[in-house]
Amino acid sequence: MTHEHSPATAPDIRHELAERTLALCKVPSETGQEALIAEWVEGQCSAFAGPESVRRVGNSVICDPLGHEGARGLPVVALVGHLDTVKCAEDQAFEIRDERVYGCGASDMKAGVAVMLALLERWRDLGGARPIWIFYDGEEGPSEGNGLEPVLTTGGLPTIDFAFILEPTDRAVQPGCMGVLHATVTVPGVRAHSARPWQGDNAIYRAIPLLEKFAGLERRCITFGELDFYEVIVVTQAGTTNSKNVVPDALALNINFRFAPGNTARNAERELRELVGDAASVEIVDSAPSGEVHADHALIRDWRERQGLEVQPKQAWTDVARFTAHGIPAVNFGPGETSQAHQANEWCSIDSLEHCYNALYAYFRPAP
Repeated sequence: MTHEHSPATAPDIRHELAERTLALCKVPSETGQEALIAEWVEGQCSAFAGPESVRRVGNSVICDPLGHEGARGLPVVALVGHLDTVKCAEDQAFEIRDERVYGCGASDMKAGVAVMLALLERWRDLGGARPIWIFYDGEEGPSEGNGLEPVLTTGGLPTIDFAFILEPTDRAVQPGCMGVLHATVTVPGVRAHSARPWQGDNAIYRAIPLLEKFAGLERRCITFGELDFYEVIVVTQAGTTNSKNVVPDALALNINFRFAPGNTARNAERELRELVGDAASVEIVDSAPSGEVHADHALIRDWRERQGLEVQPKQAWTDVARFTAHGIPAVNFGPGETSQAHQANEWCSIDSLEHCYNALYAYFRPAP
């Protein structure tokens, strides 16, 4: 579909982006239940670029309108967004009001998918780089269910030179991302009847010195250029499996360790084990690497300066890490407010949608 006016300045682009975001929010797509939205997005891709440009990998959708023979000599730049959301809050509104779009996943990241589809609808107008669109499932769940990994490893993609992950970024470019490690730390005790606790050794009480050690940890600043990332180790769950009238013989703590770019899951595990010492056992449950920082990459430096975009660290994990692990430079840049991710009654501002769309349209249509 070719437009006579520049879609980046079209007076109705705000309305289009808002309505598209709301429509996406109304398609339920909790992690593990993405089949319906994958079909919806596949239909949109086929309508905009033709079914021959669309490929499915499970519940992920790849759209490559130029194909392997088009746009020779141009860098291949991926626009990437996940289709799934966390479980919706019971009181979530689905509406457009007060210059905001309300809906489950509005900021994280149906707004990003809406911007991707708006750009795809105008793919014939884009030419500063060769875009390819990747919509994938399973980002909000465990790492082994992430749908992006099969997309990157099953073949059929052109060599990607750079990727934009359209996570919410508060209108800034957020390069890199934190790595994450989850571990179960189990403090042992001795089981006993709660009427005769002196016959046992309460694991909850035994855990107090270790909990105090965790509580006393301060965030640790790791600096890349002008960006400050903060490493943190946090207890996020604590539980026993005993009956109410039994002194517990074990207390299991879930430890969430966020480590900065340049650090590794192996180093994080070593540090956690040293911190725990012989007070408890440590079992690593899950981990994901940190993402490399590409704030000044040649494919975005001039564009970022022309657009006047602020650069901020990504104090969370995103699939920037998955791309950089595959040797593909990537940054986070998408519509949405980071403070709204996973919130009850989640929303995304229409200003943010328009800002991101215009900036990415300008990237693919640079000034002559």
